[in-house]
Amino acid sequence: MLKVLRHPDFLRLFISLFITEAGNQIYRIAIMSWTYNYTKSPILTAGVMVAQMTASVVIGPLLAPLADSYERRGLLVLSEASSALVVVLLPLFLMHSIWGILLAAFAVGSLERLGNPVIMAILPEIVDKDDLDAANSLLLLPQRTLEFVFLGLAGVLVATLGPQTAFWIDAVSFALSALVLLGLRRLPAHGEPQGGYWEQVLEGVRFLWDNPTARFVVGVLAPAASFGAVEMAVAVVLAKDVLAAGNATTGTIYYGLLDASMAVGALLGLFAVPLIMRNFPRKVVFLGSLALFGIFEALAGVSGWIVWAMLFFALSGIVNQLFIVPARVMLQESSAPETRARLFGAWGAAMSLAMLVGISLGGVLAELAGPSMAFVIAGAGVFAVAALAWLGGRS
Repeated sequence: MLKVLRHPDFLRLFISLFITEAGNQIYRIAIMSWTYNYTKSPILTAGVMVAQMTASVVIGPLLAPLADSYERRGLLVLSEASSALVVVLLPLFLMHSIWGILLAAFAVGSLERLGNPVIMAILPEIVDKDDLDAANSLLLLPQRTLEFVFLGLAGVLVATLGPQTAFWIDAVSFALSALVLLGLRRLPAHGEPQGGYWEQVLEGVRFLWDNPTARFVVGVLAPAASFGAVEMAVAVVLAKDVLAAGNATTGTIYYGLLDASMAVGALLGLFAVPLIMRNFPRKVVFLGSLALFGIFEALAGVSGWIVWAMLFFALSGIVNQLFIVPARVMLQESSAPETRARLFGAWGAAMSLAMLVGISLGGVLAELAGPSMAFVIAGAGVFAVAALAWLGGRS
């Protein structure tokens, strides 16, 4: 799979993502930790995550037309440089106001929604068609690797250096990433978009329906994510209340082990994607791995022992990559270059909205039925979505 790094533009993009993701791990720990210490409110702390995801839902489709209208290397550099500026404002002006913190989180989420559709749009232009599966896998590697290797270290850095210094480090990572991206060749947009700006925004959303492949992928993944994202809200409760039998200290350790297990599985899944895609049809891998994710999620909820739970979390991480990467490639191959960024902007918004639903659903299910049953219901929901999509495709 690593042979795809022979493409010089992809190599620069890959390096920039590693630099940015290292800073993001520090930022993630720093902003959540500081917000809770500053407000003493779990609701306001969760509001930081909600603000960043809301930006993806609301702002993503609004910014996506820019990537279909302007030179794309410049947009990537602008996204990283602007993110550096926003994060710098936290230690200088914003971190002693909850509204300032929420504003910064919303701005970072918005700029991320500018950069991500650009990356998805240019990928088929900077690698060969036969390398798309491997390239999409490698783009997920920085996040998955650093979640496993660096997240604990990031916590130590934030605790030792303080959140102010952590925000400065994150800002520097964005600035360095922007410098690396300056080495990309110019990537002009393909043609002039038709109609006014708002018409282009609406057109991007319409692509999700008008494009049969996009309609299928989003129609399957959005409801599946509404169930699957339950894990994000309930894993900590499962670890503490079920696996650790209410012991807060042990539960915290178990929660970290579950997260690490999924990250290890995701890494293995990334390297398995190109091999599996060479031997099975993309749609079969997409739906089959989604169904397996539902099964493993349900089994994690009823495992009752940390070792079994870690195993099922790891297996969930593996198959997670096996449906995410094919979904991205199907969207890339089925969309025209001049509309691809808007399609991915709308897709990102739909997925973020589905995850918000799943996070909210997880809290309700854990409260009413308990964390174990929440995992079972969520896993059954994911499996049902995949099964219905498979039966619908065969009918």
